[in-house]
Amino acid sequence: MRKSLEDLSPSMVRKVDDYVGLPEELKEYCYYIADAGYSIMAIPEVFLKEHFGSMDLWEYEIPMPVKYVLEKGYRFFEEYVIVQADYDNETGLIVDEKYEEF
Repeated sequence: MRKSLEDLSPSMVRKVDDYVGLPEELKEYCYYIADAGYSIMAIPEVFLKEHFGSMDLWEYEIPMPVKYVLEKGYRFFEEYVIVQADYDNETGLIVDEKYEEF
């Protein structure tokens, strides 16, 4: 389990190993989260730019819909998935509902 998910109840999250079409390099980041659906644990690009402060990178990792990550693209930085995505500090990740899968 990723460190960013350790505070969630085991009934809220499960590792996904069989998501169809998922590149091998993303499998260790793929989870089903009860309130987020099928997700890749990733860091929004904007957080990476802010990172060089007091928080560890894992503290910026959030669930992003798998379909969004696959469509928009991703890169790796220090073994974290980085995705260009809009984020609001009050409402969270800003992604169209069409990417969500439950």
